[in-house]
Amino acid sequence: MTAPAPETAGPGLPLPLWYTLPEGFRPVELSADPEERLEAHYTALAELCPEATTGQLVASALGFEAALGRLVEDGLVHFSSFVLRTDDDQLLTGICQISVTDRPAGDPHLYPHSALRGHPDQPGTHKAVVPLPAGLAAVVVADQAVTVPGALFGVPGESTSAVRTATFQLAFPRIPQAVVVSLSTEVFEAEEEFLELATLVAAGISFTAPTPARAPKTPVTATSSPFG
Repeated sequence: MTAPAPETAGPGLPLPLWYTLPEGFRPVELSADPEERLEAHYTALAELCPEATTGQLVASALGFEAALGRLVEDGLVHFSSFVLRTDDDQLLTGICQISVTDRPAGDPHLYPHSALRGHPDQPGTHKAVVPLPAGLAAVVVADQAVTVPGALFGVPGESTSAVRTATFQLAFPRIPQAVVVSLSTEVFEAEEEFLELATLVAAGISFTAPTPARAPKTPVTATSSPFG
């Protein structure tokens, strides 16, 4: 699946960003009517959690829509969930986000190095600069604890989930902005497959519109993980 990002680089100017996703990704239509998206999310939750009460489903759907709105305001151009089966018949699930953010003006090849310098060194965090088809990318793989407010599920208190995140940052070649590709999962057992998938998605970023001859008809071959 190849798609252009719906944002703009300036008044009336389309953002020069395209991305390719493999099979197994389910995008959320960010340009859809919020009420329709809310109803669709409610219906999906009701099918996934038939034991949940109406109040819990409503609270979760509203919480998701509010969080999605904040992400869009911060530059989100793509949001999807993914479900893939690994070679050893394990389900790899998670979330994919693609965002656009401002970056300092200057040589785009230097941006990944400065992005890594600005990221704190923490235990269990891996950082590198790797070449991708669209240019050099800063890569950060980190494990973190994510707090989920109980209000999202209509219950009191909070819960904490352990999440592994792989984030790639690439500078646009001609405008002072950068694209951030982030995949996260709670399936720690499929570390190699997750890193390969994240690298594959990042490799699908392009700052040049695809031509019919170049447009991929099938998912591209997985790129090796920068961390082995």
